[in-house]
Amino acid sequence: MKVVEEIRRLLSSEDKVEKERGIEDIGDRFQYGGMDSPELIEGINLLLAHIPMEKDDAVKESILHSIHNGIVNQDIASDISLDLLVPVLSTFNEEQLTYVLTFMGFSGKGKYRSILEAFLHHSSGEIIEAAKEAIIEIEYRGSNGERR
Repeated sequence: MKVVEEIRRLLSSEDKVEKERGIEDIGDRFQYGGMDSPELIEGINLLLAHIPMEKDDAVKESILHSIHNGIVNQDIASDISLDLLVPVLSTFNEEQLTYVLTFMGFSGKGKYRSILEAFLHHSSGEIIEAAKEAIIEIEYRGSNGERR
C-alpha cells in the first residue's frame, strides 16, 4: 500500500492504538527511506495538516516523531508546509512544541526566525534551547546556500 493511502487510512481510524502504532511504523519508514521524495513530502504534509485536529496527545506525539524522522533523515524540511502549525503553536505542550521549533530550524527558512526569537523568552529552558538551536540551524542552512 502506498504510504499516503496508508496515512489517510490511519488518520481516519477510530482505534487509537492502531493509529498510534501505524504512524510509528510510518515514522520508521520515513527514517530509513525507501520512498521517493514526492511521496515522502506528501505523506508528511498530510500528517502536518492533521496535527491541529488530533485530540489524543499520544497520537499527536507519534505524528510529530514520524515527521521528525522524515525531516532529519531525508532532509526535506524546506519542502513541507510548516505554515499549517504556526497558528496553533500555543496549543502544543512543551515536548510537542520542541518538535515544531526543530522543524522550523531544519526548514532553513528565514521567515520562521521571528517566531523562534519569540520563544527565546519562554518560561521553559527546554523551549529556549530548542529555539536557539533552530535559529542556529536556519543560519547554517542559509549560509550554505540551501533553499530558504
